[in-house]
Amino acid sequence: MLVIRPRVVKFGGGEWDGVVRVAIESSSVEMVEDWDGEGPNLMFADSTRRRTGVSIFQEIDGDDLLSPDPGSESVLVVEVDRGNDADAKVISMTAVVQSVSYSFSGGRSTRLVRLVAVSSQGNVDPVSVIGGG
Repeated sequence: MLVIRPRVVKFGGGEWDGVVRVAIESSSVEMVEDWDGEGPNLMFADSTRRRTGVSIFQEIDGDDLLSPDPGSESVLVVEVDRGNDADAKVISMTAVVQSVSYSFSGGRSTRLVRLVAVSSQGNVDPVSVIGGG
């Protein structure tokens, strides 16, 4: 999932201003693969362990003295609003901060917060999307 210019991004009790992009990426960290004896082509594949990572890109206009600490766990909420209620969505998940880094280009500063989503149960998708079309 990719959200460009979300309306609101909240983590824990605080709202993060200046968020320009949120990327939610799912990857397989363990695969089961099987071939038969008749040829070189893979016949079966399944992802037995998955990881959902989140990258939040935030433009910072001044000092940033309250960045989240690595290891912090809370509910991450991303509200998407494209101008009408039918398209409004709320993405939420419990997430743990993995890292916080900064980049600078000219007079602009960007904070990158990387998180990993965690599930309440191993067979439940950690990310929920609620709302419109």
